[in-house]
Amino acid sequence: MELQQVRSLVTVAEHRSFTKAAAVLHVTQSSLSHSIAKLEAEIGLRLFHRTRHGVVLTSDGETLLVPARRILQDFDLFAESVSDIQGIILGHLRLVYSQTISVPTGDIIAEFARQFPGIRMQISAPRDDAEIFHLVETGVCDIGLARIDEALPGVDTEAIATETLVLLLPQSWDSEPNRTDMPWVDLSDVPLIVPTAGSASRRRLERFSAQIGITVNTFLENENRGMSVDMVRSGVAAFLASQASEIMIPGVVQKRLVPTETSEVGIVTRPGLLTSATSAFAEVARDWGRGVFSSTRK
Repeated sequence: MELQQVRSLVTVAEHRSFTKAAAVLHVTQSSLSHSIAKLEAEIGLRLFHRTRHGVVLTSDGETLLVPARRILQDFDLFAESVSDIQGIILGHLRLVYSQTISVPTGDIIAEFARQFPGIRMQISAPRDDAEIFHLVETGVCDIGLARIDEALPGVDTEAIATETLVLLLPQSWDSEPNRTDMPWVDLSDVPLIVPTAGSASRRRLERFSAQIGITVNTFLENENRGMSVDMVRSGVAAFLASQASEIMIPGVVQKRLVPTETSEVGIVTRPGLLTSATSAFAEVARDWGRGVFSSTRK
């Protein structure tokens, strides 16, 4: 069994297509098919089912996928360790992050790219924090940024910020500009943008509102934080948003909700030895949390 065969297995499984996987690996489709066929012959197992919609792993393939990913991670760790010894910072990082956290992931990525330009990045952003934990635990991604209050077993977490739930209100709606706090009970008549049903953010909001005995006035559901802020600025509705730091947004008023509801945002990794690229990204995220560099968002 060769390392390239293992990489072929993982890449085809992730893309569910020989054509797409061949493009990622920079090989011909026939060469990739031959590599998989050779691997199947060597181990005596069928790894993929071919369907009209692409390829899917067999049960044997599913069993081998996790150790295959670990083999690639161990090899990457070895290669990066050699580069570190040689004084060359190279590598590959697969980052997954939550779309709803207020921690400025884009700024952290930009600072990381500035410090480590030789590290290639692959970034994904699923709609639910639980998927982030799963992707890191199974080795699909190397590191995540997410709310960690409800982290699943099998991952390590480290808090870098505390978020507080606030109300973002169109400036034209603010009848009491000198009032910085707002009781939750005053939200009943305010049309709100809330997270989509079934998401971790929505479940957290529903639990908290039930605890304090209020019902929020849901105007629309949206999981994309940036779009929600834009809709507030445009006067569409107000937005229940988590804030990890004070951010001034033109045309938007921020009110602190009383009683307060907080959550922890942090780094998510797999237990064990981390690659140098993963460790470097984690340190940049910690630097943001310590205030070493600031958000550029307005």
